[in-house]
Amino acid sequence: MLETLPSRMTAPARQAENILRAWRRRDTVALRAEFEKGLTLCAAPGAPGAEEEQVDLLHAVVAKLDGYPGGVRPKSADPVVRLCITLLLHLATQSEWGASRRLAAAPRGVTPGN
Repeated sequence: MLETLPSRMTAPARQAENILRAWRRRDTVALRAEFEKGLTLCAAPGAPGAEEEQVDLLHAVVAKLDGYPGGVRPKSADPVVRLCITLLLHLATQSEWGASRRLAAAPRGVTPGN
């Protein structure tokens, strides 16, 4: 799904990628499990400097999607859901050193800027 340059992903970036994988597979059970893992990660204390911002972004997006009325449907055209997925795409491309990784393929139906 993502083509990586030599870099190490932060924990929030890895979790964003895991959420996107479940989204792409349209696996709502796995998606809910990844939301739960994301919220658990965000509740853990001690994120270092720049990673703290990523934790905050992950928490805001996951909390919004997890609490979305009617559940999250992977093919949703809702602009709020699309924005959340776009933010996850951005987060999933971040490394420990702040350099972006190149995105090879976005989840079906969602591309940054659309």
